[in-house]
Amino acid sequence: MKKTRQGFYRADNAREREDEVKKAVDAYGNMTPDELLDELFAQAAAARRRGELDDSGLERFYASVKDFLGAEQRKRLDVLIDALKRK
Repeated sequence: MKKTRQGFYRADNAREREDEVKKAVDAYGNMTPDELLDELFAQAAAARRRGELDDSGLERFYASVKDFLGAEQRKRLDVLIDALKRK
């Protein structure tokens, strides 16, 4: 795995990506939506403390995925990113 400039890690190959997805499903698959949001905000706060997440990183992420989302999904992501910026 390699660390990106934004502080995130990415898999180098398909097998590593598959393993990452399986780990995420195992870790988060049984959580309620509220539990998932709580975990997201906790992880975001920890990443901010480590200097691995900032508002410009959130904006770059949004710009990179918005074209793949429908109008409703984009609206929900806007709200979520605004909340992450305020925290």
